[in-house]
Amino acid sequence: MLRKIAVSIFVALATATPAFSAIPSTLSDAQMTAEFKGYAGAFIIKDLSDGTVYRYNDSLLKEKYCPCSTFKIVNSLIALDSGVLKLNDSKIKWDGVKREIASHNQDQDLQSAVTNSAVWYFQRVAQMIGKDRMQTYLDKLKYGNQDMSSGLTTFWLGPNESLRVTPDDQITFLTGLFSDQLPVSKQAMSDVRQLIKLKTEGGNTLFGKTGTSSGAVFGWFVGAVKHDGKTYVFATNVRAKENAYGRNARKITESVLTKMGLL
Repeated sequence: MLRKIAVSIFVALATATPAFSAIPSTLSDAQMTAEFKGYAGAFIIKDLSDGTVYRYNDSLLKEKYCPCSTFKIVNSLIALDSGVLKLNDSKIKWDGVKREIASHNQDQDLQSAVTNSAVWYFQRVAQMIGKDRMQTYLDKLKYGNQDMSSGLTTFWLGPNESLRVTPDDQITFLTGLFSDQLPVSKQAMSDVRQLIKLKTEGGNTLFGKTGTSSGAVFGWFVGAVKHDGKTYVFATNVRAKENAYGRNARKITESVLTKMGLL
């Protein structure tokens, strides 16, 4: 169900303009269902200027899932804040193991590893951070269920991951990240925002990170969009028996944001 949570009640009337227009336009349930054709999915977006939230498929927004590669945002933040890595000094030599994705088979720095979604790089970073320090950060960031019991280099990855997050959890984290309100340095937050910056078009800027489960039965796209001086954070997930890739969650999100007048 798509709804607006705000001080005033939003009434969707086709012939009237809402009195409160924090988001330029919203989509009906039928329109959102069409956007997610072929998938069970959910979408949430929050206007950071006043806390207004729009939700689609509310029941799925409360379910916990593996964060998959969206955890690279958190992993990067912890590495930078702890001093394990510096943005301009983050290169790690490729281990020589050939992996399915060609762009992974090379030396990586933090930016390329985020862009290429190189799992091995972030597994190495997790080892550099260490179990105790990683747990301390998960606890103070209050990220998801904060459970890393399935292993230091695999707790955010399927199919046997212990770390789980809801789309609502993702929004809580992103709210802090894009409002400079997480319990880490402002420099680390600024650096991470730059790492996940995807594009600027027509004065609008899109930030985000995809994630895909083992077997591509579940996909994420989470991030933010800056439009007309305001910042909106969002989380999208898609589920299906196959082809539920994060890149498809991104396509859906960009389509929705464009129709909302934000991109």
